[in-house]
Amino acid sequence: MTKKMIFFDIDGTLLTDEKTILNSTREAIRTLQENGHEVAIATGRNALMAKELIDELNVPNYIVCNGAAGFFHHEEVYSNPLNDQALERLIKVADKHDHQMIYETAKELKRRSEKVNEEVSSGMKHVGFPVPDADRSFYENHDLTQALIFYNEKESHLYEDGQFPEFRFVRWYESGVDILPADGSKFETIAKMAALKGFEKEDVIAFGDGLNDYEMIANVGLGIAMGNGESIVREVADMVTASNNDDGIYKALKELELI
Repeated sequence: MTKKMIFFDIDGTLLTDEKTILNSTREAIRTLQENGHEVAIATGRNALMAKELIDELNVPNYIVCNGAAGFFHHEEVYSNPLNDQALERLIKVADKHDHQMIYETAKELKRRSEKVNEEVSSGMKHVGFPVPDADRSFYENHDLTQALIFYNEKESHLYEDGQFPEFRFVRWYESGVDILPADGSKFETIAKMAALKGFEKEDVIAFGDGLNDYEMIANVGLGIAMGNGESIVREVADMVTASNNDDGIYKALKELELI
């Protein structure tokens, strides 16, 4: 059997709606590794937020911050930080409209504001992670791989109508938006990591459910959408499996005879 490199999103894919890992998923990951395949995570979380799951599943390869940093066997092999000057301009707009932000490097999170509003609290609860500590000037001394900003759909015109061509904006929650490099995505980093490690495109598989998974599902060798996935993600997938609550990962890998 040809060795595969298989990427898994976390929220809505590896995790159930209750933020747990199904026993069938644990078995599938373990069997893939025993069969010699490279298992990897591709998540919007940073490495700190993903660490517990990475350790629990013993996965040594991971793409974090929606592709802004990539690690192979726990060694960082790729990084694509946010543009500093554009970030300064965006922060001014966010402060003017009282939109709270969270700074991210591959391994740290800090919030800009001393206060914490309901949007931030509920957004961090949604991903199962506590609100990070405040450090207003953190971005001045660190290369950010990603930032989170909190505004509703009606306010998207303040950022998403071409004012910041250096960035992509991907909504992951009703009030939460990822700020990413314009040329960055999970797929772009998957392609770089796969090529670096000698995997052909047809030997790369990805599982996902959300809007930030769209590019990787559409462009890898075999894109697999979870049954609970966004409709546009399911539409571009090569295969749609059962939901994250219904053994979707295990069922797809069994059908593909990879486990």
